[in-house]
Amino acid sequence: MTMAETNKWAVQQLQKIADDQQSFINKSLLAAAQDFVSEQEKRRQQAQDEIDGRTWSPEKW
Repeated sequence: MTMAETNKWAVQQLQKIADDQQSFINKSLLAAAQDFVSEQEKRRQQAQDEIDGRTWSPEKW
């Protein structure tokens, strides 16, 4: 399972838990956790893309 798949799974699980919650505070916390996981995945992908770009840069050849 890739990191992206793991993060997608985590967001889905957090959503399932949030759907069962009655408390606004709990729902808000779980929504924030979903946002955090999604943002971390975005930043991880950006960092990977930057590494790939720098590795293949003709300026470094």
